[in-house]
Amino acid sequence: MTFLAIVEYYKSALTKSKFSLFSFAIQPVSFIFIVYVISGGRFLASAMAGAMVSFIVGVGMADLPIELVGMKVRSKFYDIIMGLPGSTFEKMLGISVGMSLPALPYLVVLSALLLAQSGASLLAPLLLGGLTLWLWSVSVGMLMGARIKEPLTVMRLSNVTVTLITIFPPVYYPLALLPEKVRPIALLLPTVSASHLMSGGREYGTLAVASLLLWAGLSLGLGILMEMREE
Repeated sequence: MTFLAIVEYYKSALTKSKFSLFSFAIQPVSFIFIVYVISGGRFLASAMAGAMVSFIVGVGMADLPIELVGMKVRSKFYDIIMGLPGSTFEKMLGISVGMSLPALPYLVVLSALLLAQSGASLLAPLLLGGLTLWLWSVSVGMLMGARIKEPLTVMRLSNVTVTLITIFPPVYYPLALLPEKVRPIALLLPTVSASHLMSGGREYGTLAVASLLLWAGLSLGLGILMEMREE
């Protein structure tokens, strides 16, 4: 099956180097440390949720589009992938899942720590936030990879985009630090909604869920549109 073959390829390519796995995690873990020290431990849950968001968005909106554009440059590899049986959407999904595998161990560890801190009631928000955010970020990543032709351009754009939606908004720090009138607006960003739910935030919980489901629905619609256009 094409999907599983592509996932297995990226699993082997991306997880064979221990240094690669370490470098993949250094930035989100560093932010956890910084937020923990500055807040005296008060914002640890938000920092861990923020790191999970960064792992997911980093794969979907940085690693994925860079790889897709790079494949076009490595024309032989692109031709091999595109020559496999199955739809383009299936191949893109296989690449997305395969490239997400290096983040999985870190997501499991951070989820376990958050569950230990907040209890089993946090399991559903963790799953909802993680899955909907992944779906949204890989959809945007696919779109960037399909539209952009130059590797340098996509590298710069993805770096700026990920920074803007994960560092400045309340992703590593609590939503409550924003002025009350701004909080509902901030939750329109899926990164903020996901971090808020995964850190155990209860205020505006319904709005955060609605925001994530809306973005997930739009992402599914994009995937269906890609499939229909190919047919």
